[in-house]
Amino acid sequence: MFKINYSWGNAHWIVPPIIIGVLCFLFLLIVIRRAINCAKTHTPFINLHYHFFIENWDKVKLIGCLVLLILYPLAMQAIHFLPASIIFIFLFNVLFCGVDKLAMIKQGGGLKNEGIKSVLTSLLISVIASVFIWFIFGTVFRVTLP
Repeated sequence: MFKINYSWGNAHWIVPPIIIGVLCFLFLLIVIRRAINCAKTHTPFINLHYHFFIENWDKVKLIGCLVLLILYPLAMQAIHFLPASIIFIFLFNVLFCGVDKLAMIKQGGGLKNEGIKSVLTSLLISVIASVFIWFIFGTVFRVTLP
């Protein structure tokens, strides 16, 4: 059985090395599977004519997601876990609901408006999910959150 020595102030550093190890293991499995598949089909391991993006890919969602992922840890340092999580989960939800739903907000119509419903749903999800995660990890598992 494994025994992990840690202090309560550094408990939030236990999970990241485990996740990194699992991701490295899965990457190794993908590489091995690719090598076996290429050996069977007699194709090159690296395809130089591979296109990562499909036609008409959504640049706003990709760039917005990358920007939010970079800003999230910085916000956690500045305003702590719970407020930063509520804000950034809301921003991710709004980003992925699409520009067309946000444009519907201008039409008005109260709660029957799809754009307003989408924003309110995103706000509700961000508050409930963040508070739930904060409660489960902070109270039930007694793991400190940044």
